[in-house]
Amino acid sequence: MGPGRRREEVPAQTGSLAQPSKWEVTGQRLAASSTRQTGVKHIRTSSSNFYASRRCICKGSELGPPVQHLTSQVKTLFSVLNYERARRPSLLGASVLGMDDIHRAWRAFVLRMRARDPAPQLYFVKVDVTGAYDALPQDRLVEVIANVIRPQENTYCVRQYAMVRRTAQGHVRKSFKRHVSTFADLPPYMRQFVERLQETSSLRDAVVIEQSSSLNETSSGLFHLFLRLVHNHVIRIGGKSYVQCQGIPQGSILSTLLCSLCYGDMESRLFPGIQQDGVLLRLVDDFLLVTPHLTQAQAFLRTLVRGVPEYGCTANLQKTAVNFPVEDIAPGSAAPLQLPAHSLFPWCGLLLDTRTLEVSCDYSSYAQTSIRSSLTFSQGAKPGRNMRRKLFAVLRLKCCALFLDLQVNSVHTVYTNVYKIFLLQAYRFHACVLQFPFNQPVRKNPSFFLRVISDTASHCYSHLKARNTGMSLGAEGASGPFPSEAARWLCFHAFLLKLARHGGTYRCLLGALRAAKAHLCRQLPRVTLAALEAAADPGLTADFKTILD
Repeated sequence: MGPGRRREEVPAQTGSLAQPSKWEVTGQRLAASSTRQTGVKHIRTSSSNFYASRRCICKGSELGPPVQHLTSQVKTLFSVLNYERARRPSLLGASVLGMDDIHRAWRAFVLRMRARDPAPQLYFVKVDVTGAYDALPQDRLVEVIANVIRPQENTYCVRQYAMVRRTAQGHVRKSFKRHVSTFADLPPYMRQFVERLQETSSLRDAVVIEQSSSLNETSSGLFHLFLRLVHNHVIRIGGKSYVQCQGIPQGSILSTLLCSLCYGDMESRLFPGIQQDGVLLRLVDDFLLVTPHLTQAQAFLRTLVRGVPEYGCTANLQKTAVNFPVEDIAPGSAAPLQLPAHSLFPWCGLLLDTRTLEVSCDYSSYAQTSIRSSLTFSQGAKPGRNMRRKLFAVLRLKCCALFLDLQVNSVHTVYTNVYKIFLLQAYRFHACVLQFPFNQPVRKNPSFFLRVISDTASHCYSHLKARNTGMSLGAEGASGPFPSEAARWLCFHAFLLKLARHGGTYRCLLGALRAAKAHLCRQLPRVTLAALEAAADPGLTADFKTILD
């Protein structure tokens, strides 16, 4: 953060913080409306919570309750902003909040383009914004949020409740939630509230317990809290305390949502109607435009490269890419990366085929990295069970609908996507085995590890079926576009490729895996087997060869 974006508030010593007479905020530090130095120490914060040690004493009283109250207020503000963006989706513009949002938007665009005859040539633009959180002017941020919650107009009703439910695996999970409404759509009784949850979500096999309700959360009060969060955000640099004067305060659950709302406002002003024939997606501050109009793509690129100072928006040309020729749009600066008209276009960990619009995962970020250093599990008294849970949890995250949807991707692309998911899972399997306590060898319980590998295939195939509801994937005799036997073949092939490199560790597993794969080869039709072998071509998995484990 540059000097122009902060002002010095209070000199402070390392390990201590200026003590306020009234705690007010913040994401990275506790801030104050008035300041004076005392010896308050051990103040910690996390990404979404504010925490003060029980030993931190201010004039003989604990700091815990005020900080906890502030945390609750911030969560209420977050819930209200989410309520408004759900009620008025246009507030977020082209923002997508995760892979599920990307899948819905991309799938609709793909089906729309494939319905056109002939299919148009498409122009891709990817723009990454430099320092989005730090550069946004606070006056514009305040203006945007004032339009969202509209001070002096609304009163919100906030119901806090706990939910205890049973998962598909039979485990009991509890969670604590907030539900926001206005008087116009408030379900006054708990029975009505639960019925609405059942209508709007997949609420089944659950117990819902009401904890508290507030019927007078005014928009003016929430807006005042927001102003305190923005204008009193204190950071520590070099032993000194500064008040942030520009940008969005970071370290809070609000940060990403505030950024998305501001850029949504910018899009509505600068790019109206841009999605009429194409699609504009933005994951926080990473833009992707796909359009059949070259002039529209050029104008979009030119606008962001020149910058939008009223929103602090400046393109990072080193992370900007297009698939069409560009002129010198910013004299004296680097040119955007120009990819071929038909290429695999990278955006936010995805590879988009510019001609077919099929999607695969970009594994280049795994190059020269250690899976073992980034994947840990709680060993405890039952390390095998914990390893199994960890592996299936990360597998579920990789089985995104975007990679498995057979209406977006061809069967060959889904074969390849599934094979790479299994290959990465084999690397994770090996990383977990290396972490077993006391160097417990695999040969002591080979049946357990073989069952983990077999269940990996079953879990992935379950996700595949869920992502293609209503489509017949397989039939008797291993026929169909993607029978379960095909998933098992890809899984065993991927694990054999990885585990065979560590023969001393997995010798007791390799024979059983080879026998199971050979049995599947006899079951699968020749055409399907040839397609699977093509999907497992070593040339398609070059990124995995440089993984350090």
